[in-house]
Amino acid sequence: MSSGKILPRRQAVPVLYTRGTHYEVGFDMGRTFGSMIKNFLILSKPLNETYLPLYQSPKGRQIYNETLGSVKDSFPQYVRELEGVADGAEVEFHKLFLLHLDEILPQALKHQPRSKNQPTGCSTIIVNQRNCRLLGHTEDALTETLNHYYFVVAHIISDKPQGKYNVKEEHFMSLCYAGHLPGYTMSQNHHGLVFSINTISAELLRSGRTPRHFITRALLATSNVDDAFRVLKDAGVGAADACSVNFTFLADPRQMCYNVEMAPSPERKNESYLNIKEVPLGEHNYHVNQFDRIRQEQANDLMISSSISRMKTFGAYNPPMSEQDVRHMLGDVSGGVYCVWRENNSCDEVVKTIAVGIFDLSARTISLYSDNPSETEPHCRLPLLYK
Repeated sequence: MSSGKILPRRQAVPVLYTRGTHYEVGFDMGRTFGSMIKNFLILSKPLNETYLPLYQSPKGRQIYNETLGSVKDSFPQYVRELEGVADGAEVEFHKLFLLHLDEILPQALKHQPRSKNQPTGCSTIIVNQRNCRLLGHTEDALTETLNHYYFVVAHIISDKPQGKYNVKEEHFMSLCYAGHLPGYTMSQNHHGLVFSINTISAELLRSGRTPRHFITRALLATSNVDDAFRVLKDAGVGAADACSVNFTFLADPRQMCYNVEMAPSPERKNESYLNIKEVPLGEHNYHVNQFDRIRQEQANDLMISSSISRMKTFGAYNPPMSEQDVRHMLGDVSGGVYCVWRENNSCDEVVKTIAVGIFDLSARTISLYSDNPSETEPHCRLPLLYK
């Protein structure tokens, strides 16, 4: 029975290894983590206070249906995967899909105010030095998400090509929020892709387009840099909402890292609006939850204040040159309310850092932390998949 209680921070990172079709892998995630998913659906304030009431209205249902229809046209296999999660966890599919729609529904309905309980965090540091190549990422989320995540290592083989990019095989690992598809936090695949996501709260959102959760899920199947840009561009449809993607491919002879800011097209073109920054050898990069280069209105004042504060904190450090440097920076608790590592022990705090991952691109490992990385050792260090 799900209690709907928020527990103190657990010193645990659950990991599931699964293989099968999209539906089977989804079902395994749902069945294995069913009680966690049920609990999260009880606790999620945006879902219960904003998304579900709007979904009950005729206009809300219309926006839900047109966006679901658009996703089914492009990525029917990921809809099946999410149906598998719902069936395995014995929860209603529409609740899970509403979580993936995020703020698209309230914004399309001009629902004011948009959910006050939007997440306001996650910071990524890229270090691209010859002797030290790292991608470090904090995952900050609403307090109810604390302890409601798991790590999935999945191998999906389909008998015929799937979706608009005709994918037959996927093999990846990804941190997932309870009830969510893989790909939206920190992830990597067997083609050597390593990436992390920073949520950006754009003012301009587009219903009927592809929610960022599904674009980043499709990113998990890409095999090279051009492939990744093609998925983010999403020609023919385009992104419904915004995020930043930090990525590299282990086999890239240029050893280039990238930060891509993705937003809905301001001109209503049927493709995402992208701004691509290269981070070559010898450089480093920080990205948080705001547009650094795209000039578009942003909606979440708390997220912007937090982003400015975290970038200021990073700016006070010398450029990071080692894993120890990255651990210290991602565990920094200076900066007042909006520090990089968010722990405030009261259950009232809206946002907490729920996990940290540090990808070592040279050693081909990921170290996972469920507590402050400057003060604790990782729970596990997993080898990256690489064929």
